[in-house]
Amino acid sequence: MLCCVAVGAGVVLDAEGAEAPSGNGLAAALEENARLRAENAELRVALAQVLARDAERDAELEKLRADFAVLQRMLFGRSSERSRPEPPAGGDAAGDGGQGRDRGSGTGKKRGPGARAGRRDYSHLPRFEMFWDFPGGGYCCPECGEPFTPLGDHVSGEQLDWQVIVRLVAHCRRRYKRECSCRVPGTVMAPGPPKAIGKGLFSNGFIAMLFTERYVAGRSMNSLVKGLARQGADVSPATLAGTCAQAGALLVPLAEAVTARSRDSWHLHADETTWRVFAPRDGDGPAKWWLWVFIGPDTVCFVMDPTRSGAVLARHAGIDEKTGQLTGHEDGGPRRLVISSDFYAVYQSAGKKADGLVNLYCWAHYPEGGIMPGTAAKAQSAADGPAADCGIIRARRGTRGGRRAAGSARASRPEEWCGRAPAA
Repeated sequence: MLCCVAVGAGVVLDAEGAEAPSGNGLAAALEENARLRAENAELRVALAQVLARDAERDAELEKLRADFAVLQRMLFGRSSERSRPEPPAGGDAAGDGGQGRDRGSGTGKKRGPGARAGRRDYSHLPRFEMFWDFPGGGYCCPECGEPFTPLGDHVSGEQLDWQVIVRLVAHCRRRYKRECSCRVPGTVMAPGPPKAIGKGLFSNGFIAMLFTERYVAGRSMNSLVKGLARQGADVSPATLAGTCAQAGALLVPLAEAVTARSRDSWHLHADETTWRVFAPRDGDGPAKWWLWVFIGPDTVCFVMDPTRSGAVLARHAGIDEKTGQLTGHEDGGPRRLVISSDFYAVYQSAGKKADGLVNLYCWAHYPEGGIMPGTAAKAQSAADGPAADCGIIRARRGTRGGRRAAGSARASRPEEWCGRAPAA
């Protein structure tokens, strides 16, 4: 390209006669371009920081939502209407392949909206037939008055009948007189009914029902007194309480057998709580006692004691109070015991002294809020395995709770530290 350039007074003209940029203008443009590039780089760094902060906040928000869900589940529980059993793994997911059918009775009837719920089977109950007839018996023709002949009975349905009867039983013992001349007593009397309480007012069946309603069903003494009064039996609450005390003495051998079996267990859940008593030690003892519970694989033992000392644990778990060691088996072999409990000092002291005792602490009682109980925490701990427990302990080693947990890290997996699989 040919250009005609005219130079005059320091002005450069291009081919069309326009003013061309000078060297100073080009330098200014390059400087402005460099400034914009630097500003663009700073904005990119700031944008990256903002995105990282947003991601961190999103993760924190997700964690808070999970904690809120756990706390909400702990406070309000789970709705029974939403916790229905899932369909079997091999069943059809749609159509008539078993969805919505009755799983409880095994009849295969459809359940749910529009379907009638099937009734349970009560054929094992005593059956009593009640016959219904016309007033006066029989039926006559309304025109001529000729009586109808019986045609049989028709079973129109079955109903459950609930009757509570409190009756007064009069025990009549048969007496017999001798008719021979043998040298034996002239009259004899048949033995009377067996009585758990010698001159008690209540029969053995009454005492059994009283124990069942009071301690199995959990009814209060006032509720039992009012229930008996509705049936016409006005019984004093003191009479029922005295009956429970006298009959309870008959259960001492059974209680001792249950306690002995609980003591021989390899794993015990232990806890204690305050328990107010009415007249402790003839009225001169402390009113606040302690109720201990020891739960074994197949036993549950409740122990009431005025103290919260380690002597209660030692007596039940079979720990020598002088040496602090576990007592041996009946065959003379060593014992091993795992105690699941909170961080109460009595359990920690027993675990430090006894050689074969392992403390299995409850994560729900972990001090200083180390872990939140719930489904999410359990699933995470199960997925990560022992490393997760050790990580939590190492992270909190500098705190008071962390030092205690680190000292009992072996309790996170009791089967490994016992050296054997848990017994059936």
